[in-house]
Amino acid sequence: MASVGTILSQLFPPKPRWSVDNIPDLTGKVAIVTGGNVGIGKATCKHLLLKGCTVWLAARSKAKAEEAIAEEAIAELKQETGPEALFLALDPNDLRAIKESAENFKNQSTALHILICNAGVMVPPIEQLTSQGYDLQFGVNALGHFLLIQHLLPSLKTTSSSVSETRIVWVSSSVQYSFRSPPVNYDILTDTPSRKRLGTQQLYCQSKFITVMLGYHLAKVLATDQSSNVICIVLDPSNIKTDLQRYHSPSLLRSIMNSVILYPVSKGVLSQLYAATDPAAAQYNGKYLRPWARLGEPHSMTKDEAEQQKMWDYCMGSIQEYE
Repeated sequence: MASVGTILSQLFPPKPRWSVDNIPDLTGKVAIVTGGNVGIGKATCKHLLLKGCTVWLAARSKAKAEEAIAEEAIAELKQETGPEALFLALDPNDLRAIKESAENFKNQSTALHILICNAGVMVPPIEQLTSQGYDLQFGVNALGHFLLIQHLLPSLKTTSSSVSETRIVWVSSSVQYSFRSPPVNYDILTDTPSRKRLGTQQLYCQSKFITVMLGYHLAKVLATDQSSNVICIVLDPSNIKTDLQRYHSPSLLRSIMNSVILYPVSKGVLSQLYAATDPAAAQYNGKYLRPWARLGEPHSMTKDEAEQQKMWDYCMGSIQEYE
């Protein structure tokens, strides 16, 4: 558990010292933003487009409603920025579909400078699982992005040979501090009675705790590769008012709390845009950013190297069929 000071600093960060005006020219750069059709993801796409980046907006499109949301987002972004984002169909609930999405991208683009793993799900109904039977929050927030990263690493590595570095930005959350049961109980990652007993809120905390573990281990793996220069930064965007809260039951108390601790999307984009674009952030491989674009420290147990390796091996085994 984090100290009271850490929690307060996350909930009530100081005034930002970095703004989207600091984003450098990104002409010639290529980025993928998962969950780019709504909320922080959409705003991230907007600011990347404004700086000349070629942006692939990755989002679900299985249902007509999902496809309509993606099309509307791309149209709105074009109206606001001029350039048009490219659509990449990505179903984060399905490992097979994630593999297909990565292959579709690689068939259309030889370069990838920035991968922002932004898509997420928060406290959905306990009955919801991924297509492969994993807990939905673990599957989308951690395992799905893990597979996507593995498929896109070759592109990131190849691209890094012609630029200073390429970047993976993995979005976690301050709720990783609130995970009450470290180390991870692997029986909870699939549909078991113990998973149901843990409950959706702790499953969400667990998924973001695991995201930090995987991001830190990935950074160590990348640092040992002398043939390329890919970095991974993990971050908390802060508590932002977006569609992510759609599964929370409405109540007067929650409305009051949200009015105090939820910030606008315009602030929620800061940490990930800084991590993805600012030259100064190139030194932060294996670091954790807290709001707004400040260095921080995650839950101490996320840095346990033996547990990181155990989770890495579990995820590698889980995606083996889809590599």
